[in-house]
Amino acid sequence: MWTCRLLVASVRDLGIKATLVQLPAVALTPLTLRRLKRRKLAEASRDGFDAAHGTETSMVLVGRELGPVVTRGGHLVVHYETTSEAAIRLPLDSLGVDFGAYTFVDLGCGKGKPVLVAASYPFRRLVGVDISPACVAAARRNVAAYGPERIDPARVDLVLGDAQGFDFPPEPLVVYLYNPFPGAVLERVVARLEVSLRERPRPCALIYVNPHALAAVAASELFERLPTIADRMPAAAQGSAPHERAAVYVTRGWPGAGGNGAARRTASASGSPA
Repeated sequence: MWTCRLLVASVRDLGIKATLVQLPAVALTPLTLRRLKRRKLAEASRDGFDAAHGTETSMVLVGRELGPVVTRGGHLVVHYETTSEAAIRLPLDSLGVDFGAYTFVDLGCGKGKPVLVAASYPFRRLVGVDISPACVAAARRNVAAYGPERIDPARVDLVLGDAQGFDFPPEPLVVYLYNPFPGAVLERVVARLEVSLRERPRPCALIYVNPHALAAVAASELFERLPTIADRMPAAAQGSAPHERAAVYVTRGWPGAGGNGAARRTASASGSPA
């Protein structure tokens, strides 16, 4: 039954052609799945993040390991995998703003690696949203286990729920995405963000890593593309995989100078705003 619902959701979100291309992945044997997960784990572990901080963010979760495979609205739940710490930091360092005034929101937060990385910046608050109970539980364990600097748990809010129904905080925002949704879902999420920004105008940056549905963001009248450090200095991203590249969009009149965000990063993960 779950396979039928998955296929129906896939056709709805991706179309028939893309669904047929991905059918082998849906029908992976346990042995093939274990091999895939080992390969992805090796790739994601190369930056040494988990070893340095006592966390577990690298192991891939797919299918029923996540919990729901299809949302109540009939959309796909994308499998969980993460990216390198450098791929998260590079677009953040491109924003050039005082993060103390901003809330970091990770939609499709998975096991929380972007939230953990963002905790080393002086964001006023850190919010992660995911539809998978397994991912949210893992993210909470990772926040508690993170070291050697500790993360103030009162600074972090991990929300179990569908991002399509998420109410964006009323303060200035940095919204992070690591290819978490099919294009149809991302369009609805961006539309909801636009409503929030029109009702309460405020600066907002949208960081989209591995941007497979970029048209959903590029079509927005509220956002414009901000060149990242990697865009201005390609050598900064030399050696990074294609799926680690980021597109950054900001609301018009963005206050950041761009490129000097690294100087604004706090050396502590304690969470005290600078």
